[in-house]
Amino acid sequence: MYIDCVVNSGKPYLRIAESYSVKEKGVRKNRKRTIKNIGPLHKYDDGAPEYLKRLKESFKKGTPIIEGIAEYCRQEKGKRKITIEFDQEKAESIYCSPKNIGYFLLDSLYDSLGIYDVAKGYKSKEKIEYDINGNTKLLIFGRTLEPNSKYGTFANKDKYVLEITKSENVKEIYYTLDILNATAEEIQRRMNHRITKKIGRNTEVCYYDVTNYYFEIGENDGDETDAEGKIIRQGLRKKGVSKEKRQEPIVQMGLFIDDNGIPIAYRLFPGNNTDQTTLCPALEKSIDKMKFGKVIIVADGGLNSGPNIAHILDKGNGYIVSKSTKKSDKKVKAWILDKEGYTWNQDRTFKVKSQIRTRKVKRDNDTTMEITEKLVCYWSKKHYEKERHENAKFIEYLDSVVANPDKLKDKTKKIEKFLDKIVVDKKTGEVVKAATSLKIDMAKVQEYLDLMGFYTIMTSEIDKSDDEIINKYHGLSRIEDSFRITKSDLEGRPVFVRTPEHINAHFLTCFISLTLIRLIQYKILKYQGKDTKNSDGWESGLSADRIQYALTNWIADPMPGGYFRTSKPSDDLSLILHAFSINFDLPIPTLAQLRSLKYLFDNSF
Repeated sequence: MYIDCVVNSGKPYLRIAESYSVKEKGVRKNRKRTIKNIGPLHKYDDGAPEYLKRLKESFKKGTPIIEGIAEYCRQEKGKRKITIEFDQEKAESIYCSPKNIGYFLLDSLYDSLGIYDVAKGYKSKEKIEYDINGNTKLLIFGRTLEPNSKYGTFANKDKYVLEITKSENVKEIYYTLDILNATAEEIQRRMNHRITKKIGRNTEVCYYDVTNYYFEIGENDGDETDAEGKIIRQGLRKKGVSKEKRQEPIVQMGLFIDDNGIPIAYRLFPGNNTDQTTLCPALEKSIDKMKFGKVIIVADGGLNSGPNIAHILDKGNGYIVSKSTKKSDKKVKAWILDKEGYTWNQDRTFKVKSQIRTRKVKRDNDTTMEITEKLVCYWSKKHYEKERHENAKFIEYLDSVVANPDKLKDKTKKIEKFLDKIVVDKKTGEVVKAATSLKIDMAKVQEYLDLMGFYTIMTSEIDKSDDEIINKYHGLSRIEDSFRITKSDLEGRPVFVRTPEHINAHFLTCFISLTLIRLIQYKILKYQGKDTKNSDGWESGLSADRIQYALTNWIADPMPGGYFRTSKPSDDLSLILHAFSINFDLPIPTLAQLRSLKYLFDNSF
């Protein structure tokens, strides 16, 4: 395999390609096929000279300078070569054109989730002629296996061994996006119902987090207003606090997953909305409408607010949310730093204590409610060492300022909170304590250092043990992994569609693709007898990129006589097939036998 650079829509485009050979009339000819689309060259070019040359050399050495493609370097040279000999005169219409068969698994999962039924019902109701289901499948399979633009995905529609869509006009793909937007909530409800019925939703704990996706545009979307100038719908693409520190407009996406890490629902918000303001609307649109019974919402400190907690409790649910230790009030900080009450582990690398407290929280309508909750505080050596490492330069600067106060003249923004406040006379505007304006408050510095390594969690579940609360909170890392998969493996951003309807449809396809991958991982873990609730569980089974690679590279080459030569299943693909109880050992099947293979998948979930 090697790095290939081609021109796509007038721009250089990077991909990973593979060479193979074909014999025609006894003459060997070289061919190449695309293994993975990487993306536009400008996305990765670091600006230094000869970037493409350096990229190709690093790929050959097995240490590519682009993250996420090292797996392809480790393939043995020649391992995937296929040689086909046939008489060109006797089979003029036969040529080497590899077709994907790995999508059979995705196809069966798609149908089992009820998406087919929603699309079919909408088509019948609206009397639509074009192939909604085929186009939806094409968008989802393309997003899962070889992420591309909507146009590029349609152009690759013939790369599957059996026809997926009957549409011949790419415009019908964009019409389908409008329909996906209109049915997005119904699709999510149907998926949830089917998953609950087939494998069981574990919703005792429901994780929620927010991320954002950037668009390569310069300006915000305008707001839609009525005749009186009142905003009736906000523009979706807005500049806000980007998780990737991008300057372009972004869209916020909130995501719910269950205790097994399987997605439940998503919701989009304008990019200038803060994380904290998304939870209540997201709950109202999804979790509140799904009859799960009591659900414990787990979220990080950015979602911790009075209105959010009040909404959760008012609906009969519970919460486990983190609380900023360093932003806590003096009473809580004193309790955290008090050495009394902590229980240490045997190695003295971890300690924990908790207390039950009563406090008031404010709702959106300014009314208050009194709540009783447990406050869990723990310290870990690992977390402490991580904080010390992340703040090493700042701590070094603090030490230098103590030794040489003149360095405060060039103070960093971070040190301002450690300075004595400048007191100004409101009448005269004069500084009352000019001498203290550039003096470090050493008590604040010491408190900051002392609080390193501590973590605080608030929960409504006062009867659960401290360890159980901490373990459930740590499961939040699984939703962060889901965001990583959506952004990297599924190439969910940058987003190139423009209208709010198409943007929502794009993220719906990403959401469905993520769900398909999680279901495959779930089946693998169950097959291996491993814990599906372990925060490290996915990596102990099969990672998303390895699933993607295994399914993308399971192909069938057409041969004379109606036969196909299938690629030998890799170890990863064999594990996937075993997890779904699929036994298929026909290296040269007929088209009818390939259809029977698809039937096996259709009945495997």
